[in-house]
Amino acid sequence: MNVRLFVAVEISEETRKKLAEFQSNLKKAGADISWVAPENIHITLKFIGYIDEGKLDTITDIIKNSVTHINPFDLSYVGAGVFPTQKNPRVIFAQVLDTDGALAKTHERLDNQLVALGVAHEERKFEVHITVGRIKTRRNVWKLMESMNSYSGFKFGSEHITQVVLMKSELSPHGPTYTKLHSIDFI
Repeated sequence: MNVRLFVAVEISEETRKKLAEFQSNLKKAGADISWVAPENIHITLKFIGYIDEGKLDTITDIIKNSVTHINPFDLSYVGAGVFPTQKNPRVIFAQVLDTDGALAKTHERLDNQLVALGVAHEERKFEVHITVGRIKTRRNVWKLMESMNSYSGFKFGSEHITQVVLMKSELSPHGPTYTKLHSIDFI
């Protein structure tokens, strides 16, 4: 059986609360946005996609190998933005400051090693961020962008990161449900 997987960094409850407040403030713009449920907010390191459940042990070994010799580190969440551009925004995010490059290094290792299992290389440059919403239409986007500007240097929080998690994602009409399958420590 195939399962839908991704590798993520979980964020603290305190940061989630600030991000939920951020979402609430942006909702006032009346834009047409699909919001990420606060309990589902995380940092995606590598989206794996659908893969045979029998490969879970191999995937876990690849993740362990990818975090080898990367020590726990600190992240800060400062400011907000949109992808791909301000004129054509589709994703709303909080910015992640990965000053030591630990997440970028882990992503690169995962990306290179998961190819052996048939997982496609990322075409886009890896940009660490926390997705909080996806813009569905252009309705009131200008109001949304005005609200976003007030978060340019806003501090959502910071924390010490000690592990990554392998998550299973099950899609439904009510939104995704994420289940943590494994936690792997940075060592």
